[in-house]
Amino acid sequence: MALQTLAGSVSAFFALESFDKRHGVAMYALRVVNRTKAVLVCRTWVVSREGDAMLAYPVSFEVEPLSTSATQVPVWSKDFPSFDRALAEVAGDGVHCLVEAAVPPRRQPRLTYARLAAACLMAGTLALGSAAALRSALPRIGAFAVPPETLAGTTVSADYEAGGIGRLSYSVTAPDGRELQGGDLADRSGTVRVAVPVSQDAGAYTLQMVLAGPLGTAKETRVLNALAARGPGSAAIENVSVTPAVAQPGQKIDIAYAADGDGGYVRLLGADGTIWAQQPFSHGGQTQLVVPPVSSLHEMRVLVHVNRGRSSAQSMTGLAVAAPPARPPEADAAVPVASDDESGAGASADQNGTFEVLTSTVTSGGTIRIRILSPRNGMRIALNDSQSREVTGRNVGAEADVVTLVAPAVTIPTRYTVVATFTDGFGEESVVAPVTVVP
Repeated sequence: MALQTLAGSVSAFFALESFDKRHGVAMYALRVVNRTKAVLVCRTWVVSREGDAMLAYPVSFEVEPLSTSATQVPVWSKDFPSFDRALAEVAGDGVHCLVEAAVPPRRQPRLTYARLAAACLMAGTLALGSAAALRSALPRIGAFAVPPETLAGTTVSADYEAGGIGRLSYSVTAPDGRELQGGDLADRSGTVRVAVPVSQDAGAYTLQMVLAGPLGTAKETRVLNALAARGPGSAAIENVSVTPAVAQPGQKIDIAYAADGDGGYVRLLGADGTIWAQQPFSHGGQTQLVVPPVSSLHEMRVLVHVNRGRSSAQSMTGLAVAAPPARPPEADAAVPVASDDESGAGASADQNGTFEVLTSTVTSGGTIRIRILSPRNGMRIALNDSQSREVTGRNVGAEADVVTLVAPAVTIPTRYTVVATFTDGFGEESVVAPVTVVP
């Protein structure tokens, strides 16, 4: 896991190192790189199959500012009724993230018929040995962790782990297709330092790791989005707050922020990325939005985005919406606000930095063209109806430029939503834009 904040970057690696079956002790390795000026606190958790979280180890660990910490954490699996996931929590000033590791191997039930087990063991010993040897020789890349974003002019660390027979190499490609760095790697695990050039323009860098051998080839690709280098007079946001923190449907909320920028916007987002309300950025640092009518408890987010020249900055804070006991009749009429100008030719880059719909109105059975502005890891572009059901979609690679979807057949003008889903950091994110299909 890697995380970039305004104060610096944080990366963490959490993995099962060994397991003593006799004593039931699992040994986990936790490595944290703190490039911020704040102290980070690390805790380890065990999550049961019912979803309950329990401290795996009673002592927390601290990582000093601008330092690296490597710790071994023992976990007695017998102390927990069920062991479904192991998590490491890293928290600090402006930092809160989780890293997941494998669970210890579960005990296999004993076979009832001992004679049958002995016969199967004798017959399969040779086959299992051959299969294990072949599997260990097959090329594989077990881990390739790259931070999703960084500032231009900085150096990031890419942790990797690979196995099998073959030649291991890596390459870093600039947005214009030039290879910045690369070469062979002698070790099967370690860290690659990637220096991102200084630039006033944002861009997507492609990192690729390849293990090629006589038994095949394993390949993993990651996208590193470099933000424009910030200098004096760049866009910046601080101290975003929402009042009240728990609001009712239809209630006005006050957003206060300290931001430097020439323009921008303030949005109210759903947990799935749906835009429910939007107002222009105010230089006075005060904006009001109206909570949509919802029927149950919702978690929402307030996003503040500002621009200045070629630089941009954004910050987000949470909001809980508690619906009243009785559902208001007008709740069914709630419609997400997708953009300031629904009659425009498509979503602009200022509103959606991930993709843009080239034509906001498409004829029935026609082609919906979407231009990819910022490639993401594991991106999928889909067309959803008003009930958030996917009508059509396709997976998008890191090298994609323009993606096309086929508009459904309609008899009346119908509103749909183009949704881009991707993995960013350690969670899944979604970005949406509207499109109308007419007969």
